[in-house]
Amino acid sequence: MYFLREKFGTPGAEIKVDGTLVGTVDGGYYFFVDRPPGMYKLSASTSLSMAYEVETRVEAGKAYYFGIGVPLVGSPGQILFNQAFAGSSGQQMRSTSPLMDGFSAAALYQFDPAAGAAVISQLSGQ
Repeated sequence: MYFLREKFGTPGAEIKVDGTLVGTVDGGYYFFVDRPPGMYKLSASTSLSMAYEVETRVEAGKAYYFGIGVPLVGSPGQILFNQAFAGSSGQQMRSTSPLMDGFSAAALYQFDPAAGAAVISQLSGQ
């Protein structure tokens, strides 16, 4: 599982897998963690707000790419501004609770493998 943050200058986000901290990703960087196949609860959080949690299934032999951005909430103008400053180009994942959409400063986005590989080729590993 690759965790990445596309936007430079955005604050770091702590990443947990099943409640265990696996790393922090800053803007312009990515890191990788290896896990066996199964269901996992992923979370991203900053010091500004509550964690954004999602559940995902990992299959053997596949690479998964998760971007950290801001939740897509608010007026269209606010969403556009937020995405320009701290967004992700992936597809926002559904949180485990609707409250997280409005009270989290970070959200998890998923990329298809080709797009994810292209994005991390432009970033630095941590």
